[in-house]
Order: sequence, then structure tokens, then C-alpha cells
Amino acid sequence: MSAAKIAVILVGYLILRFVAGRLIKGVLGSGLARLSGDILQARKARVRALQSLLMSTVSFVLGFVAIIMMLQAAGINVIPLLTTASVAGLAIGFGAQKLVRDVISGFFILMEDQYGVGDYVTIGAVTGVVEDLQMRTTSIRDSSGRLYILSNGDISQVCNHSRGKLALSVDYALAASADLDKAKQVLDEAGKSMATDFPNEVKEPFACEGPTQITAASTVIRLTGVVLPSAQDSVRIELNTRVRQALEKNGIALA
Repeated sequence: MSAAKIAVILVGYLILRFVAGRLIKGVLGSGLARLSGDILQARKARVRALQSLLMSTVSFVLGFVAIIMMLQAAGINVIPLLTTASVAGLAIGFGAQKLVRDVISGFFILMEDQYGVGDYVTIGAVTGVVEDLQMRTTSIRDSSGRLYILSNGDISQVCNHSRGKLALSVDYALAASADLDKAKQVLDEAGKSMATDFPNEVKEPFACEGPTQITAASTVIRLTGVVLPSAQDSVRIELNTRVRQALEKNGIALA
């Protein structure tokens, strides 16, 4: 009779483990199905790591329960074993609270696809490109080349610049005596040349929005375009260079 109970428990464990594996694979696979190209490649490794972690956790929990049930079916008193495991688990839990919080936060970052490797993000005071995303930590390299390693449990707010469009606006103060119509034409041409020469960095051409501020000494003209988030600094520098050269060439003075 005991052998039959143990066999039923073992079969039940195997069935539950198989069903859980299929569910985990299906849920994570549906997340990958929404992605394509470079984004898909950047997410695959993380999703596989998440799948492996979930399967290990499920297997451990189901296995532990199955062992306890089989010991009970064999007539072995499991109360002392459970008491010892509870005390040990409580001690480990107190000592590993920060680790558990980091891992749980990493799990939700991956599940919710808040950001991934290659995304340009701002987390707290750090802005840069995500170089690595683990279950416990996130590695970000800023524009100066400095590498920041953040604990996932300490991340409370994320600004992901790589999702959607990033508008870059640059203001230029012209002398009050400048010909505004001519200045707009010159600035528009400089903005369009950026999109032509840097199609990977400038997603939509810069266009002149007209005067944003007028004083007795100057008139401020704004150029706005859509750029790749990680290239905004280099694009701004190149745009400023071209605008200055174009204004000087056409005799339009800066304030």
C-alpha cells in the first residue's frame, strides 16, 4: 500500500513539473513573440535565464513537497525534519533579505520588460547604456565610459529613452537686427542636412519652430528633431557646428 502511494505521488510530481514547465515556456515565449530583430536577440539570453530560474524554483518546491509526502506515505515521522528546515530557513531568510529583494526585483524587471541590454536609460542619478542585466544587478555605462553596477532592489524609478521617440530641441539666440525669414531658411537647411548625413542618428529632420523668445537685444530660434537617444550629445555638437558655419556664411549674427 505504501509503495502504491509513493508511486502515485511520484507520478503526480512529474506531471505537475511537466505542466509548470509548459506554462513557463508558453508565457515567456509569448513575450519573445512580440519582439523582432536586434531587440529579440538582446532579450533572448535574459528570457532563457529567467526560464531556467523559474523552472529550478518550481522543481525545488515540488520536489520538496513530494519528498515530504513520500516519507509520510512510508510511515516516517517528518515533524522533526520540518522543524529543522523551518528554523534553518528562517535564519537564512533573515540573512539574505537584500539578496532576495534584488532577485525578486530583477525577476519583475525581466517579466515586465522595463529595459534590456542596449537600452539607453536613466536610473536615479545614472544615465547610460545598459551593458548587462542579471537577476541581482544591472550594469550601466555612461557617456564618459564609467561603469555603474546597481542592485535591482534599489531601483525605484526608470526612464527608458529607447522606447518611443526622443525629441531634441536646440535654441539659438540671434541678433535683434537679423532677418528672421532668412535665418529660418538657413536653420532649416542645416537641420535637414543632419538627417541626410546621419540617417542612423537623426530619425526625423530638424525643423525650425520659429521664435521662442524675443527681447530688445535678441531673438531666440528653436530647431527640433528626433534623434537616437544615445547619440543626442554628438548630434547636438555637430548641429551647433553646422548652424554656426551656415549663419556666418549668410551674414546672420548671433546675439
